[in-house]
Amino acid sequence: MYRRGVSSRTRKLVVGGAAAVLLGSALAVGTGMGQAAEQGNAGSGSGSIEALVPVLGFSPGDPNATADRVGPTGVNVPGRCPPTQAQVNAQVALKNASLPGGTDLESRIQRFEKTLSAIQDLKCPASSTTLLGRLKSLTALRGNANRDDVLRGLGLNDTPADRAAAAGPGDAAAGGATGNAGAGSGGIEALVPALGFSPGDPNATADRVGPTGVNVPGRCPPTQAQVNAQVALKNASLPGGTDLESRIQRFEKTLSAIQDLKCPASSTTLLGRLKSLTALRANANRDDVLRGLGLNETPAG
Repeated sequence: MYRRGVSSRTRKLVVGGAAAVLLGSALAVGTGMGQAAEQGNAGSGSGSIEALVPVLGFSPGDPNATADRVGPTGVNVPGRCPPTQAQVNAQVALKNASLPGGTDLESRIQRFEKTLSAIQDLKCPASSTTLLGRLKSLTALRGNANRDDVLRGLGLNDTPADRAAAAGPGDAAAGGATGNAGAGSGGIEALVPALGFSPGDPNATADRVGPTGVNVPGRCPPTQAQVNAQVALKNASLPGGTDLESRIQRFEKTLSAIQDLKCPASSTTLLGRLKSLTALRANANRDDVLRGLGLNETPAG
């Protein structure tokens, strides 16, 4: 009887303990799943915001620095500034549930303003980045009736979202940049704008869809190196300035070279970008605006 009593109590303790363990496990699993879901959502949301934060335009400071250093605008800034891009991205995501993702002017301006606010939260001045100057160049375009089309055509490279938009079909932007980087025969070729579309197949006999959505000969455009060489063949020099008229001349001479090589302008993105440039001629501060926007159409740009 004694043994049976002990066994009965033991069975009760075992059953009770097992129930407690099962309950604890269920709570732990449930809590873990909730935390995982929450972390997943947070990562998803912050990731999309962080992809839209403009690049700071200057190397991060040393967090242990006690002395000032010369910032990107020529004035002294704390040696610990700016923060890293990742720190700024995280601060922007912390303060904002979302960022406007458009390539229109006002969306860009909002992204710059919110990024500058985050930098101040991190105890660094705007002058430790190039953001303020670029923001001023953007706001200067508010008086232009076609400002959004102009901006899209200029192919800015402020954020990963811009780079994705610029790449277009067939990673065009990357192809153009590679062509320019590969050219090695002098200053003229380094100033030729990137074509903005992958080279055609020289043996192709059928058409293909070009970067503007219209059919172009399958062999077009030529390679960047071929266009660079043709521009150099026809021109003793190219204007190397970052002012509007110098840029326009480079585009015009490049388009002429492409026609010499028996390919249409529509096999590149040059014509649309040239139109965006010429649309700025009416802007009294056009050269300062262009420099501030930080275009990257050529190594000189």
